[in-house]
Amino acid sequence: MAAAYATLVSAMNIINNLHHHPRPPISLPNQQVEPLTQKINFLLEFLQGYNPHSDYCKEADPLESRIADAAYAAEYAIESHIFDQFTNNGENMSYDCFYEALEKVIKDMASIEEEAKKIQGRVGVQHQLHKKSTPSDSSSSSSIPQQSSMVGADEVKLQMMHKLTSHCRDLQITSIVGMGGSGKTTLARNIYEERLIKEHFDICAWTTVSQEYVIKEIFAVVLRQLNIGVDDNLSEDELGGKLYRHLYGRRYLIIMDDMWSIDAWDRVRNYFPTNENGSRIVVTTRLLDLASTLSNSNSLRMKLLDEAESWELLSKTVFGEEGCPCELEEIGKKIGESCKGLPLSIVVVGGLLAKSKPTREYWEDIGENLNASVNLEDDERCLKILYMSYKQLPIHLKPCFLYMGVFPEDEEISTSELSRYWIAEGFVKAISGKSLEEIAKEYLKDLIGRNLVLRSTSKWERSTAKFMTC
Repeated sequence: MAAAYATLVSAMNIINNLHHHPRPPISLPNQQVEPLTQKINFLLEFLQGYNPHSDYCKEADPLESRIADAAYAAEYAIESHIFDQFTNNGENMSYDCFYEALEKVIKDMASIEEEAKKIQGRVGVQHQLHKKSTPSDSSSSSSIPQQSSMVGADEVKLQMMHKLTSHCRDLQITSIVGMGGSGKTTLARNIYEERLIKEHFDICAWTTVSQEYVIKEIFAVVLRQLNIGVDDNLSEDELGGKLYRHLYGRRYLIIMDDMWSIDAWDRVRNYFPTNENGSRIVVTTRLLDLASTLSNSNSLRMKLLDEAESWELLSKTVFGEEGCPCELEEIGKKIGESCKGLPLSIVVVGGLLAKSKPTREYWEDIGENLNASVNLEDDERCLKILYMSYKQLPIHLKPCFLYMGVFPEDEEISTSELSRYWIAEGFVKAISGKSLEEIAKEYLKDLIGRNLVLRSTSKWERSTAKFMTC
């Protein structure tokens, strides 16, 4: 349904924006624009009633490809007409083919509208129930408290901070190791942002390695955080040498997040001077063998949350400091238990629950879906939970969320750039009194509120976001 909805929005945006092209003037015949606009708006409303767990879904699914095809045909006809207008400067043009194409689109949409109205008549009661019990749209949802505190890891955090600020003058490499979603990056980020850490080290920098890494980019990211200009024409060795010179003689802390290969470490290690002044490097990884190779006994293994800690994190994610209503506590604890102690799973489910009306029926439905994934492997369970959250997204957010998959894993994305991409793709539906940029930012804020997108918080990355991964 997301593709059909996005295409309808794109077609409507094209129609609405035609008045911005005065030279040559481009317009559509009113006798066609009005019925076309009416049918697009009806189909948008029809898709907005989509409920992945009801008969509405089963009835509406067969129409998806027909709606998308009709919307694509409308886009193609209008854009071809615009191209012809510019090519011919509005002169000596034949409009017959254009009118025929639009008439066919209107006829196809009228047929789809008729089928859609029949579906609404058959499952109208369920549709109304869905509107009352499922997550509300972004305009009416309350903001979700962003969970930045650690639950069940205070002792580990203190232990790590002691290691980093100890009197040992040798360069130490410390590994934080654990399965996907266990909170490695969150722990490292919490430590990295501590005032004590910032004051203890002369230089603090953060870089994400990932499975597909580029050594030059790793060096460039660190140098930029040191406010040092980076010449893209420099070689890997030249950038590494530049980094070495700026780190030499200073007590530094470098966080290397999400490392997957010892090769990555072997290619950067010589560019970090030992200094003999208490400098530190922290590496987060899922791979126990890699952690042992890097730091041997100097590694921390993330433990999973117990039942009480899981419930504490879930409750804080959904309700903040307000506390959970008594009637939801029992089912809430079962939901937390179903997440198998993985903080990422708990936070994503919490984001889903926080955007819904707090009813026992809805929470029980979420709990049943989670129970179906109990015996899956950890990464697969994480993905299943993300998919469940995706299915519950309002339809206008689905194409925006899926679009973020075009970016590499762990890449920080400029929020203004992302907004422009969404607008260019036609994902952002116009609302009277608001610019498309404002609406796109509201979309992004909603995805962040649902814990499906991570908002960067440090000074050097405030205007960026990350796609949530396992």
